[in-house]
Amino acid sequence: MCRISLTLLAVVSLGTAIHANEDSTDRVLRASCRVFAGNARGSGVIFDADEDNYHVLTNAHVVGRVGNRVSLEFEHSGYRSRPIAGRVVRSHIARTTSIDLAIVELPRSAFPGPMPVVPLAEVGFKDDSPTVLTCGAQGGAAVSLQRGHIVRQTRGLIYYKPEALPGRSGSPLFNDDGSRVIGLVAWRTGDGHGLAMNAAAVRSFVHGEVAEVETALPDDAIPLWQSSTMLVLVTSEGCRPCELQKQAIPDDVRYQTFDIEYVNEKGYRVESTPTFMVFVDRKLQEQRSGLLRGDRLRAFLNRWGFGDDDAEPDDSEPSDDFNPWTNKRRWERGQIRDRIDEAKDRFTWWLIGKWLGFAGGGAAIVFPWLFFIYRALRKLRSSDNDGCPANKPPSRRRSPKRPRKPTATRQRKAKR
Repeated sequence: MCRISLTLLAVVSLGTAIHANEDSTDRVLRASCRVFAGNARGSGVIFDADEDNYHVLTNAHVVGRVGNRVSLEFEHSGYRSRPIAGRVVRSHIARTTSIDLAIVELPRSAFPGPMPVVPLAEVGFKDDSPTVLTCGAQGGAAVSLQRGHIVRQTRGLIYYKPEALPGRSGSPLFNDDGSRVIGLVAWRTGDGHGLAMNAAAVRSFVHGEVAEVETALPDDAIPLWQSSTMLVLVTSEGCRPCELQKQAIPDDVRYQTFDIEYVNEKGYRVESTPTFMVFVDRKLQEQRSGLLRGDRLRAFLNRWGFGDDDAEPDDSEPSDDFNPWTNKRRWERGQIRDRIDEAKDRFTWWLIGKWLGFAGGGAAIVFPWLFFIYRALRKLRSSDNDGCPANKPPSRRRSPKRPRKPTATRQRKAKR
Protein backbone atom coordinates (compact mmCIF):
# COMPACT_ATOMS: atom_id res chain seq x y z
CA MET A 1 0.00 0.00 0.00
CA CYS A 2 2.90 2.30 0.80
CA ARG A 3 4.41 1.68 -2.63
CA ILE A 4 1.10 2.46 -4.33
CA SER A 5 0.81 5.72 -2.39
CA LEU A 6 4.36 6.75 -3.27
CA THR A 7 3.74 5.91 -6.93
CA LEU A 8 0.55 7.99 -7.03
CA LEU A 9 2.35 10.88 -5.31
CA ALA A 10 5.17 10.73 -7.85
CA VAL A 11 2.69 10.67 -10.75
CA VAL A 12 0.79 13.68 -9.36
CA SER A 13 4.03 15.61 -8.73
CA LEU A 14 5.30 14.88 -12.24
CA GLY A 15 1.96 15.92 -13.74
CA THR A 16 2.01 19.15 -11.75
CA ALA A 17 5.54 19.94 -12.96
CA ILE A 18 4.60 19.22 -16.58
CA HIS A 19 1.48 21.40 -16.35
CA ALA A 20 3.48 24.22 -14.76
CA ASN A 21 6.03 24.02 -17.58
CA GLU A 22 3.26 24.06 -20.19
CA ASP A 23 1.64 27.08 -18.48
CA SER A 24 4.94 29.02 -18.61
CA THR A 25 5.41 28.08 -22.28
CA ASP A 26 1.88 29.21 -23.14
CA ARG A 27 2.45 32.44 -21.22
CA VAL A 28 5.62 33.48 -23.07
CA LEU A 29 4.09 32.56 -26.45
CA ARG A 30 1.01 34.67 -25.75
CA ALA A 31 3.10 37.62 -24.57
CA SER A 32 5.27 37.52 -27.72
CA CYS A 33 4.12 38.95 -31.05
CA ARG A 34 4.91 39.70 -34.67
CA VAL A 35 5.67 43.32 -35.54
CA PHE A 36 4.95 44.89 -38.94
CA ALA A 37 6.24 48.33 -39.91
CA GLY A 38 5.98 48.90 -43.64
CA ASN A 39 8.14 46.25 -45.31
CA ALA A 40 10.01 45.49 -42.09
CA ARG A 41 9.05 42.52 -39.95
CA GLY A 42 10.23 41.58 -36.51
CA SER A 43 9.22 40.33 -33.09
CA GLY A 44 8.41 41.78 -29.70
CA VAL A 45 7.15 41.05 -26.20
CA ILE A 46 4.79 42.71 -23.70
CA PHE A 47 7.03 43.65 -20.79
CA ASP A 48 4.99 46.34 -19.03
CA ALA A 49 1.44 47.62 -18.67
CA ASP A 50 -0.48 50.44 -17.06
CA GLU A 51 -4.18 51.08 -16.57
CA ASP A 52 -4.86 51.91 -20.22
CA ASN A 53 -2.00 50.51 -22.33
CA TYR A 54 0.37 47.63 -22.86
CA HIS A 55 4.02 48.29 -23.71
CA VAL A 56 5.88 46.08 -26.20
CA LEU A 57 9.66 45.87 -26.35
CA THR A 58 11.26 45.41 -29.80
CA ASN A 59 14.15 46.65 -31.98
CA ALA A 60 14.37 50.21 -33.26
CA HIS A 61 15.50 49.08 -36.72
CA VAL A 62 12.14 47.28 -37.07
CA VAL A 63 9.72 50.07 -36.06
CA GLY A 64 11.75 53.20 -36.84
CA ARG A 65 11.46 56.57 -35.15
CA VAL A 66 9.16 57.83 -32.38
CA GLY A 67 5.59 58.46 -33.54
CA ASN A 68 5.54 55.78 -36.26
CA ARG A 69 2.43 53.64 -36.55
CA VAL A 70 3.00 49.88 -36.57
CA SER A 71 0.87 46.72 -36.54
CA LEU A 72 1.24 43.81 -34.17
CA GLU A 73 -0.24 40.30 -34.21
CA PHE A 74 -0.62 38.01 -31.20
CA GLU A 75 -1.64 34.38 -30.93
CA HIS A 76 -3.84 32.54 -28.46
CA SER A 77 -4.74 28.82 -28.53
CA GLY A 78 -3.61 28.51 -32.14
CA TYR A 79 -5.69 31.50 -33.29
CA ARG A 80 -4.06 34.70 -34.49
CA SER A 81 -5.43 38.13 -33.75
CA ARG A 82 -6.19 40.68 -36.38
CA PRO A 83 -3.49 43.39 -36.77
CA ILE A 84 -3.53 45.66 -33.71
CA ALA A 85 -2.37 49.24 -34.26
CA GLY A 86 0.35 50.58 -32.01
CA ARG A 87 2.49 53.71 -31.72
CA VAL A 88 6.25 53.98 -31.15
CA VAL A 89 6.79 55.98 -27.95
CA ARG A 90 10.55 55.49 -27.53
CA SER A 91 13.28 54.50 -29.96
CA HIS A 92 17.07 54.55 -30.05
CA ILE A 93 19.56 52.94 -32.42
CA ALA A 94 23.26 53.41 -33.05
CA ARG A 95 24.68 51.24 -35.80
CA THR A 96 28.05 50.70 -34.11
CA THR A 97 26.91 50.28 -30.50
CA SER A 98 24.96 47.63 -28.62
CA ILE A 99 21.71 49.59 -28.30
CA ASP A 100 18.86 48.88 -30.75
CA LEU A 101 15.67 49.27 -28.72
CA ALA A 102 12.16 50.65 -29.09
CA ILE A 103 8.92 50.63 -27.11
CA VAL A 104 5.51 50.35 -28.78
CA GLU A 105 2.32 51.34 -26.96
CA LEU A 106 -0.93 49.38 -27.46
CA PRO A 107 -4.38 50.17 -26.02
CA ARG A 108 -5.85 47.58 -23.65
CA SER A 109 -9.23 48.03 -25.33
CA ALA A 110 -7.88 46.27 -28.45
CA PHE A 111 -7.85 42.91 -26.60
CA PRO A 112 -10.85 40.82 -25.51
CA GLY A 113 -9.24 40.23 -22.11
CA PRO A 114 -6.06 40.69 -20.08
CA MET A 115 -2.78 39.81 -21.77
CA PRO A 116 0.16 38.15 -19.98
CA VAL A 117 3.04 40.47 -19.10
CA VAL A 118 6.60 39.14 -18.72
CA PRO A 119 8.63 41.77 -16.82
CA LEU A 120 12.30 42.58 -17.20
CA ALA A 121 14.72 40.92 -14.82
CA GLU A 122 15.26 43.14 -11.80
CA VAL A 123 18.58 44.41 -10.49
CA GLY A 124 20.28 41.55 -8.71
CA PHE A 125 18.16 38.88 -10.41
CA LYS A 126 20.13 35.63 -10.56
CA ASP A 127 19.38 32.45 -12.46
CA ASP A 128 22.11 29.83 -12.35
CA SER A 129 20.55 27.78 -15.15
CA PRO A 130 22.26 28.35 -18.54
CA THR A 131 19.05 27.36 -20.35
CA VAL A 132 17.13 30.17 -22.06
CA LEU A 133 13.91 30.46 -24.04
CA THR A 134 13.35 32.74 -27.01
CA CYS A 135 10.17 33.49 -28.96
CA GLY A 136 10.22 35.08 -32.39
CA ALA A 137 8.65 35.22 -35.85
CA GLN A 138 11.44 33.70 -37.89
CA GLY A 139 11.19 34.80 -41.51
CA GLY A 140 7.92 36.56 -40.72
CA ALA A 141 6.20 33.26 -39.93
CA ALA A 142 4.17 32.45 -36.83
CA VAL A 143 5.75 33.05 -33.43
CA SER A 144 7.69 29.95 -32.39
CA LEU A 145 9.50 28.94 -29.22
CA GLN A 146 13.16 27.90 -29.18
CA ARG A 147 15.09 26.48 -26.25
CA GLY A 148 18.81 27.23 -26.11
CA HIS A 149 21.66 27.92 -23.76
CA ILE A 150 23.95 30.83 -22.89
CA VAL A 151 27.49 30.47 -24.25
CA ARG A 152 29.05 33.53 -22.63
CA GLN A 153 28.24 37.05 -21.44
CA THR A 154 30.06 40.34 -21.75
CA ARG A 155 29.26 43.86 -20.65
CA GLY A 156 25.80 44.50 -22.03
CA LEU A 157 25.67 41.44 -24.36
CA ILE A 158 24.64 37.77 -24.20
CA TYR A 159 25.96 35.15 -26.63
CA TYR A 160 23.65 32.17 -26.93
CA LYS A 161 22.79 29.16 -29.08
CA PRO A 162 21.00 28.49 -31.45
CA GLU A 163 21.81 31.17 -33.98
CA ALA A 164 19.22 33.90 -34.49
CA LEU A 165 17.84 34.12 -38.02
CA PRO A 166 16.17 37.03 -39.88
CA GLY A 167 12.69 37.76 -38.59
CA ARG A 168 13.74 37.29 -34.97
CA SER A 169 14.73 40.93 -34.58
CA GLY A 170 13.32 42.01 -31.23
CA SER A 171 12.81 38.45 -29.98
CA PRO A 172 12.82 38.31 -26.19
CA LEU A 173 15.28 36.11 -24.34
CA PHE A 174 13.64 34.52 -21.28
CA ASN A 175 15.12 32.67 -18.34
CA ASP A 176 14.55 28.92 -17.96
CA ASP A 177 11.02 29.11 -16.51
CA GLY A 178 9.89 32.05 -18.66
CA SER A 179 9.21 34.33 -15.70
CA ARG A 180 11.61 37.17 -16.69
CA VAL A 181 12.99 38.83 -19.82
CA ILE A 182 16.77 38.66 -19.52
CA GLY A 183 17.64 40.04 -22.95
CA LEU A 184 16.48 41.20 -26.39
CA VAL A 185 17.87 39.75 -29.63
CA ALA A 186 19.14 42.07 -32.36
CA TRP A 187 22.19 40.47 -34.00
CA ARG A 188 23.93 37.22 -34.80
CA THR A 189 27.62 36.41 -35.05
CA GLY A 190 29.70 34.96 -37.82
CA ASP A 191 30.45 31.81 -35.81
CA GLY A 192 26.77 30.86 -35.45
CA HIS A 193 25.68 32.49 -32.18
CA GLY A 194 22.71 34.66 -31.37
CA LEU A 195 23.57 38.03 -29.83
CA ALA A 196 21.23 39.84 -27.43
CA MET A 197 21.30 42.92 -25.22
CA ASN A 198 21.15 41.90 -21.58
CA ALA A 199 18.51 42.99 -19.06
CA ALA A 200 20.74 45.72 -17.60
CA ALA A 201 21.09 47.43 -20.98
CA VAL A 202 17.36 47.15 -21.68
CA ARG A 203 16.46 48.38 -18.19
CA SER A 204 18.73 51.41 -18.58
CA PHE A 205 17.07 52.23 -21.91
CA VAL A 206 13.63 52.01 -20.33
CA HIS A 207 14.76 54.39 -17.59
CA GLY A 208 16.29 56.81 -20.12
CA GLU A 209 19.96 56.10 -19.35
CA VAL A 210 21.08 54.88 -22.76
CA ALA A 211 24.38 56.72 -22.91
CA GLU A 212 25.70 54.95 -19.80
CA VAL A 213 25.35 51.43 -21.23
CA GLU A 214 26.33 51.89 -24.87
CA THR A 215 29.25 49.65 -25.76
CA ALA A 216 30.88 48.85 -29.08
CA LEU A 217 29.55 45.89 -31.02
CA PRO A 218 31.94 43.01 -31.72
CA ASP A 219 33.43 42.96 -35.21
CA ASP A 220 31.59 39.75 -36.17
CA ALA A 221 28.11 41.04 -35.21
CA ILE A 222 25.64 40.78 -38.12
CA PRO A 223 22.39 42.81 -37.89
CA LEU A 224 19.15 40.85 -38.22
CA TRP A 225 17.61 43.18 -40.78
CA GLN A 226 14.73 41.77 -42.74
CA SER A 227 16.61 39.87 -45.41
CA SER A 228 15.72 38.51 -48.81
CA THR A 229 14.62 34.88 -48.57
CA MET A 230 14.58 32.61 -51.62
CA LEU A 231 13.05 29.15 -51.94
CA VAL A 232 14.62 26.72 -54.41
CA LEU A 233 13.27 23.32 -55.50
CA VAL A 234 15.94 20.96 -56.84
CA THR A 235 14.60 18.45 -59.38
CA SER A 236 15.91 15.93 -61.88
CA GLU A 237 14.77 14.70 -65.27
CA GLY A 238 12.08 12.01 -65.18
CA CYS A 239 11.52 12.43 -61.43
CA ARG A 240 7.88 11.57 -60.68
CA PRO A 241 8.06 12.74 -57.00
CA CYS A 242 9.33 16.09 -58.27
CA GLU A 243 6.18 16.57 -60.32
CA LEU A 244 4.07 15.61 -57.30
CA GLN A 245 6.01 18.11 -55.20
CA LYS A 246 5.31 20.92 -57.67
CA GLN A 247 1.60 20.09 -57.56
CA ALA A 248 1.60 20.15 -53.75
CA ILE A 249 3.16 23.63 -53.49
CA PRO A 250 0.44 26.31 -53.10
CA ASP A 251 -0.05 28.65 -56.04
CA ASP A 252 0.79 31.77 -54.01
CA VAL A 253 4.27 30.48 -53.01
CA ARG A 254 7.08 31.84 -55.16
CA TYR A 255 10.02 29.51 -55.75
CA GLN A 256 12.66 28.70 -58.33
CA THR A 257 13.44 25.31 -59.86
CA PHE A 258 16.96 24.10 -60.68
CA ASP A 259 18.32 20.80 -61.96
CA ILE A 260 20.36 18.72 -59.53
CA GLU A 261 23.41 18.68 -61.81
CA TYR A 262 23.45 22.49 -62.00
CA VAL A 263 23.13 22.79 -58.21
CA ASN A 264 25.99 20.35 -57.56
CA GLU A 265 28.18 22.19 -60.05
CA LYS A 266 27.72 25.31 -57.89
CA GLY A 267 29.27 23.48 -54.95
CA TYR A 268 26.16 22.31 -53.07
CA ARG A 269 25.78 18.66 -52.13
CA VAL A 270 22.35 17.37 -53.15
CA GLU A 271 22.05 13.58 -53.30
CA SER A 272 18.34 13.07 -54.06
CA THR A 273 15.33 14.86 -55.48
CA PRO A 274 13.05 16.58 -54.78
CA THR A 275 15.04 18.79 -52.38
CA PHE A 276 14.07 22.18 -50.94
CA MET A 277 16.79 24.77 -50.35
CA VAL A 278 16.21 28.01 -48.43
CA PHE A 279 18.62 30.93 -49.00
CA VAL A 280 18.70 34.00 -46.77
CA ASP A 281 20.86 36.82 -48.14
CA ARG A 282 22.23 34.33 -50.71
CA LYS A 283 23.40 31.99 -47.94
CA LEU A 284 22.01 28.47 -47.61
CA GLN A 285 20.10 28.20 -44.32
CA GLU A 286 18.23 24.90 -44.68
CA GLN A 287 18.16 21.92 -47.02
CA ARG A 288 15.29 19.41 -46.86
CA SER A 289 15.16 16.30 -49.07
CA GLY A 290 12.16 14.11 -49.79
CA LEU A 291 8.57 14.63 -50.84
CA LEU A 292 6.72 17.04 -48.51
CA ARG A 293 2.95 17.13 -48.40
CA GLY A 294 0.13 18.26 -46.16
CA ASP A 295 1.08 19.40 -42.66
CA ARG A 296 4.78 18.75 -43.20
CA LEU A 297 4.86 21.00 -46.25
CA ARG A 298 2.82 23.72 -44.51
CA ALA A 299 5.07 23.63 -41.46
CA PHE A 300 8.19 23.95 -43.63
CA LEU A 301 6.78 26.86 -45.66
CA ASN A 302 5.41 28.63 -42.58
CA ARG A 303 8.74 28.37 -40.82
CA TRP A 304 10.40 30.52 -43.48
CA GLY A 305 7.43 32.79 -44.11
CA PHE A 306 6.40 31.39 -47.51
CA GLY A 307 3.02 29.98 -46.47
CA ASP A 308 -0.19 31.41 -45.11
CA ASP A 309 -0.32 29.93 -41.61
CA ASP A 310 -3.22 32.11 -40.46
CA ALA A 311 -5.11 29.96 -37.96
CA GLU A 312 -7.87 32.52 -37.54
CA PRO A 313 -11.23 31.45 -39.06
CA ASP A 314 -12.61 33.22 -42.08
CA ASP A 315 -15.14 36.02 -41.84
CA SER A 316 -17.73 33.56 -43.08
CA GLU A 317 -17.37 31.63 -39.82
CA PRO A 318 -17.53 34.29 -37.08
CA SER A 319 -19.25 31.94 -34.63
CA ASP A 320 -16.24 29.72 -33.90
CA ASP A 321 -16.67 28.95 -30.20
CA PHE A 322 -13.01 27.93 -29.83
CA ASN A 323 -11.60 31.25 -31.08
CA PRO A 324 -10.69 33.35 -28.00
CA TRP A 325 -10.38 36.50 -30.11
CA THR A 326 -14.11 36.37 -30.92
CA ASN A 327 -15.40 34.40 -27.92
CA LYS A 328 -14.49 36.04 -24.61
CA ARG A 329 -15.55 32.98 -22.65
CA ARG A 330 -12.61 31.14 -24.19
CA TRP A 331 -10.12 33.91 -23.38
CA GLU A 332 -9.01 32.53 -20.02
CA ARG A 333 -9.00 28.99 -21.39
CA GLY A 334 -6.23 28.11 -23.78
CA GLN A 335 -4.91 24.94 -25.31
CA ILE A 336 -2.92 24.25 -22.16
CA ARG A 337 -5.96 24.46 -19.90
CA ASP A 338 -7.97 22.23 -22.22
CA ARG A 339 -5.15 19.72 -22.23
CA ILE A 340 -4.96 19.85 -18.43
CA ASP A 341 -8.70 19.17 -18.12
CA GLU A 342 -8.43 16.34 -20.62
CA ALA A 343 -5.47 14.89 -18.73
CA LYS A 344 -7.41 15.11 -15.46
CA ASP A 345 -10.29 13.19 -16.98
CA ARG A 346 -7.97 10.54 -18.37
CA PHE A 347 -6.19 10.23 -15.03
CA THR A 348 -9.51 9.91 -13.18
CA TRP A 349 -10.70 7.11 -15.44
CA TRP A 350 -7.28 5.46 -15.23
CA LEU A 351 -7.43 5.60 -11.43
CA ILE A 352 -10.97 4.18 -11.38
CA GLY A 353 -9.90 1.38 -13.71
CA LYS A 354 -6.91 0.59 -11.51
CA TRP A 355 -9.03 0.40 -8.36
CA LEU A 356 -11.60 -1.75 -10.13
CA GLY A 357 -8.80 -3.99 -11.31
CA PHE A 358 -7.42 -4.27 -7.78
CA ALA A 359 -10.91 -4.98 -6.41
CA GLY A 360 -11.58 -7.63 -9.08
CA GLY A 361 -8.22 -9.25 -8.51
CA GLY A 362 -8.76 -9.26 -4.77
CA ALA A 363 -12.20 -10.80 -5.14
CA ALA A 364 -10.83 -13.46 -7.47
CA ILE A 365 -8.25 -14.40 -4.83
CA VAL A 366 -10.39 -14.08 -1.68
CA PHE A 367 -13.64 -15.75 -2.79
CA PRO A 368 -12.12 -19.22 -3.48
CA TRP A 369 -10.47 -19.16 -0.07
CA LEU A 370 -13.71 -18.13 1.63
CA PHE A 371 -15.55 -20.96 -0.10
CA PHE A 372 -12.83 -23.43 0.93
CA ILE A 373 -13.00 -22.27 4.56
CA TYR A 374 -16.80 -22.52 4.56
CA ARG A 375 -16.70 -26.12 3.28
CA ALA A 376 -14.02 -27.06 5.79
CA LEU A 377 -15.99 -25.63 8.72
CA ARG A 378 -19.14 -27.41 7.62
CA LYS A 379 -17.32 -30.72 7.29
CA LEU A 380 -15.76 -30.25 10.70
CA ARG A 381 -19.15 -29.56 12.24
CA SER A 382 -20.70 -32.70 10.71
CA SER A 383 -17.85 -34.88 12.02
CA ASP A 384 -18.31 -33.50 15.54
CA ASN A 385 -22.06 -34.32 15.54
CA ASP A 386 -21.41 -37.97 14.57
CA GLY A 387 -19.56 -38.65 17.88
CA CYS A 388 -22.44 -37.58 20.23
CA PRO A 389 -25.53 -39.94 20.56
CA ALA A 390 -27.72 -37.07 21.68
CA ASN A 391 -27.02 -35.20 18.48
CA LYS A 392 -27.90 -38.16 16.25
CA PRO A 393 -30.83 -37.44 14.01
CA PRO A 394 -33.98 -39.58 14.50
CA SER A 395 -34.28 -42.77 12.45
CA ARG A 396 -36.46 -42.55 9.39
CA ARG A 397 -37.63 -46.22 9.62
CA ARG A 398 -41.34 -46.69 10.44
CA SER A 399 -42.33 -48.56 13.64
CA PRO A 400 -44.46 -51.80 13.24
CA LYS A 401 -48.17 -51.21 13.26
CA ARG A 402 -50.03 -52.13 16.46
CA PRO A 403 -53.51 -53.77 16.31
CA ARG A 404 -56.24 -51.26 16.83
CA LYS A 405 -58.78 -51.67 19.61
CA PRO A 406 -62.28 -52.63 18.37
CA THR A 407 -64.77 -49.82 18.59
CA ALA A 408 -68.60 -50.00 18.75
CA THR A 409 -68.97 -49.07 15.12
CA ARG A 410 -66.59 -51.77 14.01
CA GLN A 411 -68.38 -54.40 16.14
CA ARG A 412 -71.77 -53.57 14.48
CA LYS A 413 -70.23 -53.89 11.04
CA ALA A 414 -68.77 -57.28 11.97
CA LYS A 415 -72.16 -58.67 13.17
CA ARG A 416 -73.86 -57.72 9.97
